[in-house]
Amino acid sequence: MVNSSLAYEILLYINSFYFGLFATCELGTLILKSVLIGGKYDDSENNRTRLGQDYGVLVALFIIEAARLFLGRKGSLSERDVPVLFSVLLTVPSIIGVLYLLTGQVVVLRIEYIWCTLMLCIQSLEFIFASMFIVTMCRAPSYD
Repeated sequence: MVNSSLAYEILLYINSFYFGLFATCELGTLILKSVLIGGKYDDSENNRTRLGQDYGVLVALFIIEAARLFLGRKGSLSERDVPVLFSVLLTVPSIIGVLYLLTGQVVVLRIEYIWCTLMLCIQSLEFIFASMFIVTMCRAPSYD
């Protein structure tokens, strides 16, 4: 039997470091794209609005992902199911934000495909193991 709590905690630990790298690289590439590839954003008012939307999604993703990791670590270490449940619920907007960065930007670099795909894989595994952790925490204790 797989210890879902241990696997979930390991994934959260890995993601806490990867998220810092992901956030720094995504912010850097968005700044680089807005400076160097500014022509695509400056063509019309719509493209400038999309640039602001890209920054907004990125900031919202940073906040949601940080809260998700904090709640997941807190719930996993204290073996409580409520913070982990909120962490699982925050996984959905986090995945949507990463999918937007993967497909919805005006310009998506090849390296961003790699970063976002790796982030989606980590989040999917965390979702699976967090769900297993919640199920094991919610079932009645067996005294056999």
